[in-house]
Amino acid sequence: MSDVLALQQQRGKLYSDYYTNTIPERMPIGINLPQHLVAEYGGQNLFDFQFDYAKMADPARELCAKIYSDSCLVLPANFLLSRTPSMYQLYGSQSFVMGNGGFVQHPEVVGMMDDEYPQLIDNTFDFLVETVIPRQHKNLDPQNPIKMATAIQMGKLALQHDEMAFLPTFFELIQTHGYYPGSPLGSFNFTEAPLDFIADQLRSFSGISMDVRRHKTQLQEAAAAVMPLLYHWGLPGNIHPQGSVFIPLHMPTFMREKDFVEIYLPSYKTMLQQFAAVGARPNMFCEHDWSRYLDILLSEIPAGCQLAFEYGDPQTIKDKLGKKFLLTGLFPSASLKTDTPAQIVDRAKAFLDIMLPGGGYLFGFDKNPLTLKEVNLETLAALTEYIRDHAAYENPGAAFGTPLNSEGFVYDERLVPKPKSQYLFDWETFKQSYPLTPDFARANFERFSHETFDFYMNLLI
Repeated sequence: MSDVLALQQQRGKLYSDYYTNTIPERMPIGINLPQHLVAEYGGQNLFDFQFDYAKMADPARELCAKIYSDSCLVLPANFLLSRTPSMYQLYGSQSFVMGNGGFVQHPEVVGMMDDEYPQLIDNTFDFLVETVIPRQHKNLDPQNPIKMATAIQMGKLALQHDEMAFLPTFFELIQTHGYYPGSPLGSFNFTEAPLDFIADQLRSFSGISMDVRRHKTQLQEAAAAVMPLLYHWGLPGNIHPQGSVFIPLHMPTFMREKDFVEIYLPSYKTMLQQFAAVGARPNMFCEHDWSRYLDILLSEIPAGCQLAFEYGDPQTIKDKLGKKFLLTGLFPSASLKTDTPAQIVDRAKAFLDIMLPGGGYLFGFDKNPLTLKEVNLETLAALTEYIRDHAAYENPGAAFGTPLNSEGFVYDERLVPKPKSQYLFDWETFKQSYPLTPDFARANFERFSHETFDFYMNLLI
């Protein structure tokens, strides 16, 4: 067995143990460097590489040789994590636009008026496709069907091109460095909490803030209406212990605790329970400071979820939540700029004294730095090497924490009915028109329909 293959298997076991509530030999280190930083390290401007992600290949190779990580430092382009501009520009998007600094930004935009809650509640998916998407993506206007069809096709091809551009280099780096390749294919997906979904693309931050006061009942009903869509959108096709459903949580820290409990939590809690029931692990990014919600998380969120925290006291979070959830985040990325290599080692020692005992923590930053000027690479190298060499556990193989779905939730399709719409495929209707179509073709047609459903939902996150 080659040394690289042996290293890859060793790293794979670190992650496999972590996600099956077994203390690994040492704490896994999953560092990802933002693509803007990688391009900047390669001497490129922050615009050009976003139209050819293959330009990241050489700087990615250099950085992977310089910085230690158990998983690949640089990921391929992805519309959610990269916000690839070509697709959004072809769609005429007002939701995601390229700023003067080279970053695709999400301005405050409205896709639904406050008097349109009844349409959203009564005919959810159709309303999103017919009304919200054309407002947010101006070239997807059904009043101009040829232009819309052309834009959709070009946008899909552009996204495919962008996602594939760096992929050969990514696989090369995994093989060269023996990185953990990530969760099995099809086991990772993403979605949003219902209220965040309504806030982000439908009502805007200021709109949803007013609706909490003026349209509370309708907002609760709307959250319940969109929840099944968000559940099936986020459900991985290949559920696996190392896979997850990534859910960024935006609104709670801007809400009163009473409103969070009454409006935000009910539909979201049901969605999480149904994910847990089928073994799909929610991976929740708790944006901003969730300190006032820790007790609610402990009592209301299913065991075994992974929680990534941006801000908060590590000791408090570890003490309150460490026995029920998998934890990550919290290490301050700002220290990568302010600390010397020696200072970052001292900071890491203190941090590991809190997060290492008992297992259950995967090393991660509070948030990723955006550009090269926010990182001293020598400091980052010293940090990851120290963790690699000093974050070993004394009792590898022992059990820790609480496994996913220890509560025994049961999948109930009545709580998360599959999406139905005139725009989605229905086998029975199709079979009436084409009775000679063999039954085994049904699976393919339904897969095509689900991919179409995903396409429209992807335009609204």
